[in-house]
Amino acid sequence: MGERATAGSMTDIDETDAADERAEDEQDAADERAGDEQDPTDERAGDEQDPTAVFDEVSEYDSTALFKPKVVALVVSNSESKGPNLMTASWYMLAGYDPFRYLLAVSHKTYTHEIIEESGEFVLAAPSTDLVDALTLSGMVSGRDIDKIDHLGLETVPGTAVDVPLLRDAVGNVECTVMDSFEFEGCTYYFGNVENAYVTADGLDGRLLSPETDVLAYMGSDWGADDTHSKYRYYADFDAEAMERFPGDEVIESLPDELREEQID
Repeated sequence: MGERATAGSMTDIDETDAADERAEDEQDAADERAGDEQDPTDERAGDEQDPTAVFDEVSEYDSTALFKPKVVALVVSNSESKGPNLMTASWYMLAGYDPFRYLLAVSHKTYTHEIIEESGEFVLAAPSTDLVDALTLSGMVSGRDIDKIDHLGLETVPGTAVDVPLLRDAVGNVECTVMDSFEFEGCTYYFGNVENAYVTADGLDGRLLSPETDVLAYMGSDWGADDTHSKYRYYADFDAEAMERFPGDEVIESLPDELREEQID
């Protein structure tokens, strides 16, 4: 696993998942207060049906570690008057196939929210490890205060179906137009209809992303042993040798005859 640290303070108002960072800090403080109150191993000697006899109990925030690594998106938007902006976002997901669409959550406090409300379009960029600084800075500094693309010296390519630039050094870019949205707890959730999607040259091996793309498989952030102003960002370093595959035939053969025939047909 590679790791990278960048100086700064995680008090971002331009990051969709900034609440995650605050929750983590609060949880760290709570863990320190809990200290020696209870030894979790004591409970395991009790009822074997208790989940803690099998698992370590973790906090709500630490439960997010169970679903990593993941590719955190760089959301690109474009203001007609002020130009393009970047935002780091982990609150997004595939949300349907017909039409093909993604769901993106954006805090009302962010500059990105202001721009998307104005333009109705955005780009989801999948960062390579070369963009780890962009991933970090875009979650720390608001586009109201600095042009992050210019500051980082990022190269862009004009969008086709949207008036939003694509990141040249990204593994891929997905052009989205807002087809619908709803609001919930200080965020707007945008359904982005996929207009066009692009991947770096030879980036797909069949329908799989090639390990050669060097996609930034984000593991999370945590304080390191060194005295730094910000947390370390951790990501998994994948290569072709790390890829494994398995066929589904064996488990399908274990099904009852009728179900097995349905899967084979």
